[in-house]
Amino acid sequence: MALPDQCPLCGADAAEQNVLSRHVYGAPPHISCFRCGTCEVTYLHPVLTPEEKAQFYAEEFPAFMAGRAPDKGGWDESDEHVRANEPQQQRRMRYLERLLPAPGGRILDVGCASGFMLYPLAERGFHCAGVEPAERFADYVRGRGLPCFENWDALLGDPIGADGFDLIMHFFVLDHVAEPAAFLREQVAALRPGGRLVVEINSTDDAMLSVYGIDAFERFFYEVAQNYYFSHTSLGVLLDQVGAPYEILRDQHYDLSNHLTWALDGRPGGSGRFTDRLGAGIEDAYRAALVEAGTCDTLIGVVHKRAR
Repeated sequence: MALPDQCPLCGADAAEQNVLSRHVYGAPPHISCFRCGTCEVTYLHPVLTPEEKAQFYAEEFPAFMAGRAPDKGGWDESDEHVRANEPQQQRRMRYLERLLPAPGGRILDVGCASGFMLYPLAERGFHCAGVEPAERFADYVRGRGLPCFENWDALLGDPIGADGFDLIMHFFVLDHVAEPAAFLREQVAALRPGGRLVVEINSTDDAMLSVYGIDAFERFFYEVAQNYYFSHTSLGVLLDQVGAPYEILRDQHYDLSNHLTWALDGRPGGSGRFTDRLGAGIEDAYRAALVEAGTCDTLIGVVHKRAR
């Protein structure tokens, strides 16, 4: 097993790097999961090469994600992907609403997949664009009338990118990049004055890991496509490196029914499985309690670019 020389986020030395798991979903056996004792970031080591990564996202990522979802999650068909993610879109809009620019503002979704977050915003009069390396999804977004670029460089080389954005957002993308601080700084630079960058990621404070310690969930949670996994603390360490004001929000995606399914059956899925017997109020209260306790499954970083 290859051992890291230092933490890739905070630079703490090898003595602070601890093996967290040898089980990384979809990874060859030489890749393991480590956790830094100084900044709390969790990361894979070694990681896929840039060439392996590019091929994976361009050719394999939708099929990989379909294999992880109990009902394929809409990853096989773009129209179905939009429909399957309507609850996600609605959940995110609850915290995005106050962060949106003025009507007519420019919004970019990096890693937009089928573009499901963009279409309702475009209908409200925002000028929307996406970045998406999976060709099938990118073609679908273009087919629905929105500009979509295969990578960040292609965006910046186009007049759409050169004009800047009022809001840049990405969901479960930051965890996948090799140099997260540089990645975020580049996006802040592409914001107009007063613009915002919104970053949603999985949290290692998740009760499934930090409270219940369900082994089957841990074996599923850490996967080859992601370089990093952040807690509230380690996300703060990262955002400190960006050099702009920020806030960190907490949210809970999965319900009590999903957690009970993991505990009972050791498998993903199960959302809504027990809701008719527990009651929606219990599901809502459970989510709210996890957010309040800081053991929720989702973190949202909001970076604010100063107005001139």
